[in-house]
Amino acid sequence: MSEGRGLRAGVAHAARVLNPDQRLAALGALGIVASMFLPWWRNPYPPELSYWAVNRFTFIELALVLVASSVLAMLYGRAHGRGFHLPLSDGTLLAGAGIWSCVLVLVRIADPPRRGGTDYGLRWGFVVALLSGAVLAYAGIRARRRHRAGQDEAAAADQDATEATLRMG
Repeated sequence: MSEGRGLRAGVAHAARVLNPDQRLAALGALGIVASMFLPWWRNPYPPELSYWAVNRFTFIELALVLVASSVLAMLYGRAHGRGFHLPLSDGTLLAGAGIWSCVLVLVRIADPPRRGGTDYGLRWGFVVALLSGAVLAYAGIRARRRHRAGQDEAAAADQDATEATLRMG
């Protein structure tokens, strides 16, 4: 019971101390995970049924969940003063994660599941995943431009780690 309360308090603390770009990135990552539980495909037999992304869980859906959870883990660590050093700045990593998520969603749209030679019809859940990936990429680009304009990636990454450590100090 106390573990749940500790996690809730940790998430509430993270929501308070993250800067607006990081909060926007967290919302994008949460949107990607939430989209897994929305209808992505219409079943051809009977057509009123829908399949969520988790119903047809393949490598692409796994990759989307891993990208989103990695972003959330990085942001949670930064909010709690973890000064881990990454090869790129946080903004560049967030932008790359968002762009990669969009690519994965587009690949899933281009390769729909099949049943007996009949394609499943698209539903609206993939739109949420695509928009969430775009929000994540936008937050990363905005963070990179606003905080590290013209700075070398290695120096920007070190500065991100230092700022996270000082935030808790």
